[in-house]
Amino acid sequence: MKISGISNNQHTYRGGAAELNAVNPIAVYTSRFFKRMAKVSRTNLETFADELAVNTKTVKTGKSSLLDINPLNSENYIFFLHGMGKNVSNYQKLYKSILDLNTGICAVEYRSYGSNKKSKLTEDGLKKDVDKAYKYLTETRGIKPENITVIGHSMGGALAADFASRHKDIKSLILISPLTNLLYIGKKFMLNKRIGIGVPEKVKQITDKCKPLKWLYSLNFNSLRKIKNIESPTYIIQSKNDSITTYQGSEALAKNAEQKGILKKYVLFPIGGHDVDSGKLDAVLEILNGF
Repeated sequence: MKISGISNNQHTYRGGAAELNAVNPIAVYTSRFFKRMAKVSRTNLETFADELAVNTKTVKTGKSSLLDINPLNSENYIFFLHGMGKNVSNYQKLYKSILDLNTGICAVEYRSYGSNKKSKLTEDGLKKDVDKAYKYLTETRGIKPENITVIGHSMGGALAADFASRHKDIKSLILISPLTNLLYIGKKFMLNKRIGIGVPEKVKQITDKCKPLKWLYSLNFNSLRKIKNIESPTYIIQSKNDSITTYQGSEALAKNAEQKGILKKYVLFPIGGHDVDSGKLDAVLEILNGF
């Protein structure tokens, strides 16, 4: 498969814009949605295939946890951050394919997600969970940052971009259907009460016209701003028909990355939706094989 696109030849998270969300109606609805998706993730646990289960170590990191999968004791690692409504058991096809490349996997399970106990869920808290998992990988396991590739899907893409903006010595960054910021969520998904965020159309119309509010909800999960502080080689994979994160958001992200000089490839599929389907998986494996 040929990939087409645009190409170019220890920090701690200290909080964000959460204090502004009390006056931000879109952020309030979005916060409720993320909490609902965490509940979905806790009811969507899959049984691990035998070949993964025997090689998987589960490590508690406070309110969060992680999976450490490294049967060949490789010095190279994928640091994986999953999406909203998902948990670490939902990406087994990706794990199996990565293990074939003689690369270990550290998959982060956020607080309140998967088999972790329900707890207060905030963007700040999720970022702290990521930092704790990275501390385990680099300090407990002794893996060098230059041997770590960070992969983030959906909400995990935003967390990955934030992480890479603070850890500039990682090997590379791969964003799959990334959440760019709340301005780049699909309109149908934003308004859908059953499976989406459920923002009333009048509220969204008012917010869209109000520049202060528009600015406020651009702050949450803002990969577009964080990409400007990233120095690692960056790859972005997106589907045009994604109804959750928009291809316009990924294109804006790719443009910022290209201007920074870190964009190695932007891949836009005409189909595929939001999930990590076979096309996106092939794209990830081609990127990793090229290292």
